[in-house]
Amino acid sequence: MSSPSLRSKFNETIYRIARYAEVLVSVIILAVIALSLLSLLYDLTRLSVLEMSEEFFTSFLSRSLGLVVGLEFIKMLCKHTAETVVEVLMFALARQMVVEHLSTTETLIGVLAIAILFFIRKYLLIRKPEDRQIPDKL
Repeated sequence: MSSPSLRSKFNETIYRIARYAEVLVSVIILAVIALSLLSLLYDLTRLSVLEMSEEFFTSFLSRSLGLVVGLEFIKMLCKHTAETVVEVLMFALARQMVVEHLSTTETLIGVLAIAILFFIRKYLLIRKPEDRQIPDKL
């Protein structure tokens, strides 16, 4: 009888350690995102509007969307739901499509993948009734 109790305590301890490790990783990622945001703002203020090239804008957009994907990833670590996983995938796909210069076929595949993820989020994920009534506001 003591073996299952010891086993469940051991499993619970391992789970707690893993959860704390997830929180620690989230904090580290958030710190890196904050530093990257400062770097991004510094680069943005160094140039005048007239000096900004298409190359600079593409780099700026890539870095900005990378930070957004990182923030969504943190949300996924903190809130273990299928919906947050789908949102991270949507942001990552959208970032890839916007930043990279993809071929027509690759763009079509990306659009179809995002459409499938929207379908999954709308029709296949089970939500609580209170989540359906209150829209997500900033």
